[in-house]
Amino acid sequence: MDNRNILSAEERWPRWHAFLVFLVFCFFMVCPAAPERWADLYSFYGKTLVVSVIALAFFVKRFGFTIEVKLVGLYALWLLISRILNSDMYMVRESDLVLAKFLCAAMLATGLALDSRQRRRFMNWFCLAVGLFYFCSGLLAIAVNLLDTYIYLPPEGVLFGLEVPESLHYLNVFNTNRTISSLWFYIALCMMVYQFFACKRKALRIPIVIAGLLFYLAIGMCFSRTVKIVTAGSVAMLSVLLAFRYLSLKRLWQKCLVVLVCAALLIPLSFKSFDLLSSLMSQVSEVLISQVYGEEAHEKGSGVDLTDSRDLREDISDLSERKQIYASFIPTLKTDPKRILIGSFADKLMTVPNTFIVFPIPFTHMHNFILEVFMLTGLPGFLLTAAFCLLLVIRMVHLFFTKDSRISLAEKTLTIPLTGILLYGMFEVVIFTACGDRRAPTDMRELSFFIIAGMVLGCSHDILPKLPKFKKN
Repeated sequence: MDNRNILSAEERWPRWHAFLVFLVFCFFMVCPAAPERWADLYSFYGKTLVVSVIALAFFVKRFGFTIEVKLVGLYALWLLISRILNSDMYMVRESDLVLAKFLCAAMLATGLALDSRQRRRFMNWFCLAVGLFYFCSGLLAIAVNLLDTYIYLPPEGVLFGLEVPESLHYLNVFNTNRTISSLWFYIALCMMVYQFFACKRKALRIPIVIAGLLFYLAIGMCFSRTVKIVTAGSVAMLSVLLAFRYLSLKRLWQKCLVVLVCAALLIPLSFKSFDLLSSLMSQVSEVLISQVYGEEAHEKGSGVDLTDSRDLREDISDLSERKQIYASFIPTLKTDPKRILIGSFADKLMTVPNTFIVFPIPFTHMHNFILEVFMLTGLPGFLLTAAFCLLLVIRMVHLFFTKDSRISLAEKTLTIPLTGILLYGMFEVVIFTACGDRRAPTDMRELSFFIIAGMVLGCSHDILPKLPKFKKN
């Protein structure tokens, strides 16, 4: 009886940790809806909750973390040290940034602290929260956008609806930029894919599919080419998973052929589908405006033009001005060599790079999370991040292709959003860095990455506790 009580207590702490992780995630997820009130809550209650999650993670595991969690924890520790070396001795400038990275390590540990049954239950609640919040947000944003207008959301009057920069009509969700909001919808879409295969009740798959289609539409109407490419690649990855699951592929050349065919056909077709959706939504907008505004419809025009007028070849050739940013990396290190060792403050990160860039508006980040990490924390932080990403990718590849019956198709689909966010990070900042949305030290995108990564690592360590070592002949 005593042993049962001890075991019950040991199981209870990971559940409490997971519960607090879920609360923290929801707290950051709703931040853009009322950023000023969120900031007031965060100043005490939010920080207390974050510290509780971090402390409980260390209590649950007793520092017995896997190498992946240790690397993220060491990165957060080095970020703290580098802030001090940059003269922030009393941590008055970037304490929230450091705290957020320790939080990411605690988030990552969640999936490794739970067993397989607990992970599935946590993911059910996680998908429910993400699905409901972004379904309501996306539905409202699309409706307002199609009516060629905008609204101010209570209680703070956050701008919501239509944006028209560069003659491009895109969704404005909680007054943030389209690359951030489109990745929100991308992660929500991936969670619906996971839930579709994890759900045992077929009737529940109907609302899941409806939500997934709305998220797909929202991605197209956000007009972030980075996320559209990421989504197209994710469609191809899902097709490969399904082919490996339901087709009899015994030989290596057959598997390679399936991967090549899925990539060659589905990536361009999926990307093109967003153009078709945009044209369709332009027609829907025209009908809605005529129905809602009646005789005043002619003043609103013939509907919102939701087609993408940008030159794709030109954007690809110069990576949408990113070539200049990447080219500034080496000159910046030559001009400010201390960055190689200790990095710089987040708010000073682009002061030197922008002197080498010819652009009307100064850039606020390096548009690549690896380069951003180097600029922020120097070579030590870069090496820790690179090591974590390498180990994670190895685990992801193994989980994606494993034939182990203990791993379900739903669990394999969790490798898709991780791949997408990593690819997105090659052109934007999202993980290990300061948040692209300056209203919070981190956001749903980064926290989702580490939560899902923890689930993937948990599944992988269940079937492969240690990576195989390569022996020399």
